Amino acid sequence: MTLRVSGLSISAGVGDRAVPLVRDVSFTLGPGQAFGLVGESGSGKSMTALALLGLLPRGVSVTAGSVKLGDTELVGRDDRTLADLRGRRIAMVFQDPMACLNPALPVGRQISEVLTRHLGLGRSAARRQSVDLLGAVGIEDPGRRAGEYPHTFSGGMRQRAMIAMAVACEPDVLVADEPTTALDVTIQAQILDLLVRMQDELGMAMLLVTHDLGVVAGTCHRLAVMYAGTLMEEGRVGEVFEDPLHPYTAALLAAAPENAMRGRHPLALPGTVPSPGALPDGCAFGPRCPHAHQECRTPPADRRVTDSRRVRCARHDALTLEGVDR
Repeated sequence: MTLRVSGLSISAGVGDRAVPLVRDVSFTLGPGQAFGLVGESGSGKSMTALALLGLLPRGVSVTAGSVKLGDTELVGRDDRTLADLRGRRIAMVFQDPMACLNPALPVGRQISEVLTRHLGLGRSAARRQSVDLLGAVGIEDPGRRAGEYPHTFSGGMRQRAMIAMAVACEPDVLVADEPTTALDVTIQAQILDLLVRMQDELGMAMLLVTHDLGVVAGTCHRLAVMYAGTLMEEGRVGEVFEDPLHPYTAALLAAAPENAMRGRHPLALPGTVPSPGALPDGCAFGPRCPHAHQECRTPPADRRVTDSRRVRCARHDALTLEGVDR
């Protein structure tokens, strides 16, 4: 099942005006593919992910565009229809499992509810399958753990339980929003390996939202770089890493901690992502871009460079001729 996002725009109501949070986002995620959505905090990544499942917070809404899962349009669907789709055809792993798991219910029962709701399993069958799922995601003694409450689980175990819940009905698309936040490095690697394994075993498509380019390098086929609510560049992971086309992508790569392991000093990117209500004229990255020029005062168009590469930079051709260090 293919997920197609076309011209997605999201705004928040502030007083009597609408403040754009995400603008004209488009990408396609095919069956079995892993797609990385990368950018600094405040870039609009999580808002984009939440919009796919109809989970935007109150006061925030999709103002334009389309999200299609196969032939099913998700934008504008009523809550009942979306509830039928969430967990069954598209599911999500959230940043903070402790905030998402119900502290008053045993973990196994929470997984069982998904199976009962979407697959119609009886209580006993759902219980057995929830135990199997906890075992499949690497939780030891799953039969005992299924009867325990979230506060007795470590951070890594809670995230594994969230993954078990998300994949319980073998959805077509799994959205993982910063799934390794607040976990130590060893546990992060285990969770990412688990996501890749589950995706491969179930044939799911996966959208991985992260600020960490190293995470994308080891898990994704394609990636899109997001800044101030706009996709700046998209392409195959290897192509983007070897030859970034946008100055923001190049700056993210230069700032990556992995450079220290290669004997190079990571280069800090000065400045911060502008707030949605205070975007500069023209290119949003312009004030932080060392290559900004007169033409950057006009909003750049989305340019398709090759069949697999897109970039939103008014000076893309000129920067190539100037030999920008990529």
